[in-house]
Amino acid sequence: MLRKKLAVQIIAGIVFVICVLTVLVCVMGYREFTSSAMIQYEDCAYNTARTAASVMSPELLTGNMSGSEFKMRFKMLNDEWQRLADTQDATFIYLICPDKSDYDHIKFFLSVMNSSEHYDQYPSGYIRKTTNDEYKRGYKELCENGGRMVTIFRDKGYSETGHHITVMIPFKTNDSGTVDWILCVQRQMERLNLFRKSYVNHVAYAAAVIAGLVLLVYGMYLGRSLIRPVQKIAGETQRFAGEHTKPESPLGKEITAKNEIGQLARTIDAMEGQVLNYIDNITNITKEREQIKAELNIAADIQLSMLPREFPDRKEFEMFATMNPAKEVGGDFYDFFMIDDDHLALVMADVSGKGVPAALFMVIAKTLIKDRAKMGGTPGEILADVNNQLCEGNDADLFVTVWLGILELSTGKVTASNAGHEYPAIKRADGKYELFKTKQSPAVATMEGMRFRVSEFELKHGDCLYIYTDGVPEATNIHDELYGTDRMLEALDGTSGMSAEDVLHTMRKSVMDFTGEAPQFDDVTMLYLKFMGGKSEEMHELVVDAQIEKLDEVLDFIDSYLDEWECPMKTQTQINIAVEEIFVNIAHYAYEAHDGKARITITRKGSDAEITFTDSGIPYDPLAKEDPDITLSAEDRQIGGLGIYIVKKSMDNVSYEYRDSNNVLTISKRIE
Repeated sequence: MLRKKLAVQIIAGIVFVICVLTVLVCVMGYREFTSSAMIQYEDCAYNTARTAASVMSPELLTGNMSGSEFKMRFKMLNDEWQRLADTQDATFIYLICPDKSDYDHIKFFLSVMNSSEHYDQYPSGYIRKTTNDEYKRGYKELCENGGRMVTIFRDKGYSETGHHITVMIPFKTNDSGTVDWILCVQRQMERLNLFRKSYVNHVAYAAAVIAGLVLLVYGMYLGRSLIRPVQKIAGETQRFAGEHTKPESPLGKEITAKNEIGQLARTIDAMEGQVLNYIDNITNITKEREQIKAELNIAADIQLSMLPREFPDRKEFEMFATMNPAKEVGGDFYDFFMIDDDHLALVMADVSGKGVPAALFMVIAKTLIKDRAKMGGTPGEILADVNNQLCEGNDADLFVTVWLGILELSTGKVTASNAGHEYPAIKRADGKYELFKTKQSPAVATMEGMRFRVSEFELKHGDCLYIYTDGVPEATNIHDELYGTDRMLEALDGTSGMSAEDVLHTMRKSVMDFTGEAPQFDDVTMLYLKFMGGKSEEMHELVVDAQIEKLDEVLDFIDSYLDEWECPMKTQTQINIAVEEIFVNIAHYAYEAHDGKARITITRKGSDAEITFTDSGIPYDPLAKEDPDITLSAEDRQIGGLGIYIVKKSMDNVSYEYRDSNNVLTISKRIE
């Protein structure tokens, strides 16, 4: 099948080339033949015209002879032109006199037609319109400047062939140079068409014979030197592609030609040998890689087993952590463990480099940090000792960034040290996530004898802590854009109400959605802790009619919780005075019909009591009023403003806002 296809393609190509060349030769020969024939036609017609002019007597045109002599001479001229037309193959020989006023008409003196033709002949003295504008211009040019004119007439309705050539020359009857007569010789061109058709037929027949011979000879040559060798090469390549074994007989021995086909056969023999060697090498390398991969998988399992996977079931906190290495094993690690019943250690670290060396260094660093933390001390002291130990024999110059924090569960106090690591993100119970930025110390294992800074912050009930490695903010998409801390904080803000495990799954998905098809180039490790220790905020609410009669109910509501929180009497008295002033103002001025509601809430926030008054009455900001001048006497001071002034002076903080069509006034006072 291959041989037939190749042979057909080659033969079709040869036939196409021969056909193109034949067409080109025919076209060029046709044009050259036509050009030469036209010159011969023109020269022959011109010579005939000159011969006809040479036997013409000017006296016949001037009228300088008797009637009998004119008839005799006219007949002799007619007979001579008739003989000339017959012998020179001229269709017409005629003499005309153009109307020089506009050359629109011509007058025939003598017109002779070839004996073999059957056209109408114009008699002497016949006048007709000039054939076309080209003839007019030619007549004018001949009469004014002499020379000769050649026209080729193409009109299929005029003759069987439709083509004829006319040569016109001026004929002078005196020596003055004035041209009054024009002698014309016309020849039909059907012979030219016959000659051209015969020429084309001969060329076509010759091309067909040559094409047949070329196809026969060249086909035999191609079959022996190209098609059969190519067929062998194709068969061998198909066999080798399916079997991947050495051939019984190399192509180089069967195809011994010194041309490109022979060279191709020998190259395929060499290629088959190289492919077989490559397959053997790949097989060996694959076995080795599979063995290495199996060992790396074991190492990855060992590494993951060293990370804590069970999370303490404690009422003081909820926690979850994940580590996704970029390779089989990674250099990131996290850790958490109880130092004692009231202190939880949190570790997030990232070893420089990747792969097996980083993983081994990670194991050593994790072990040293945990062992040293169990011995007690601040995070700075712990990292200082671990740093000195890791610097010993660190020929690979590896280092590790570490964030180490120790959480006191009873108070929420966190003592931490940041050794070149990412800033943790903290969310307060009623706020958004923010980075907790402190001065950093150098990474661990960079230099012996270093000191590590220690910072402190407090987690309150409901606060959340998110620590991570740089694989999160430095995750990169296909456009080389970084995930960044801003996008990280925005994603964290969207996890409100989720469990610790769901938060980390959501963050992992957010990072993966951002990077898309881009490969993960760094380990991604995260730890999330929600603190549920300490005291939660206590909020209590009372809604009453905004009337003076409800003042005692409001004061009893406030005092009940201040007593429960053991508020000092002096502070409680100050709070009562402020509450009375604010509620009375609401009862008197908030509502025009005096039938509105007032909402009072009291909240314990750590050591502070916060009281909020909300009403939907007339918008009014009491804090916008200018404070009264208490240096003036009572008679000189303006009425009003003293009560709210006392509230501002006695409370730690007073604020107002108009929110959701409500007046919201908040006061707070430290009660411990």
